[in-house]
Amino acid sequence: MQISSYWQPGEFVSINLLPDVDLETFLNEQRNAHPNQSLKNTLAVHLPKRLVERLQQLGQIPDVSLKQLNVRDQQTLISTLTDWRVQPNGTEGYRTAEVTLGGVDTNELSSRTMEARKVPGLYFIGEVMDVTGWLGGYNFQWAWSSAWAVRRIWWQNKKQNALSIPEGLT
Repeated sequence: MQISSYWQPGEFVSINLLPDVDLETFLNEQRNAHPNQSLKNTLAVHLPKRLVERLQQLGQIPDVSLKQLNVRDQQTLISTLTDWRVQPNGTEGYRTAEVTLGGVDTNELSSRTMEARKVPGLYFIGEVMDVTGWLGGYNFQWAWSSAWAVRRIWWQNKKQNALSIPEGLT
């Protein structure tokens, strides 16, 4: 979800398929322990077997045993699996969108008070700001939390008579 907020049509997305695995160490250890094992079965320890098979069909993973995997091919394999590049063919548009971008740039606001840096006394809250988050009601929490921050500073300013509050809004 988060990446879809920043992706532009025509751009590639780089995916590390094994972010928690030191692939070079793993392959070297497996080669020493099981030299005749197929690369496909070795990788299936960390990746879905069907994905490994598909990557083999696409020529991105060689169909060899571990002892047949030379240094150059191993480095290419590591690069492929840690920087797998795909190019999405588009989005489903706003009909199914979960996140949209836009709104007031948070760099233009105080992170403590949500006050505009260039227009003192002007505050922003919730989804009017350029803030994205995970699904699950977090947008509501952000709206309430940012409103609480503004209300807190507004109340402090009101007590100090620093703000003039129109009649009926107090």
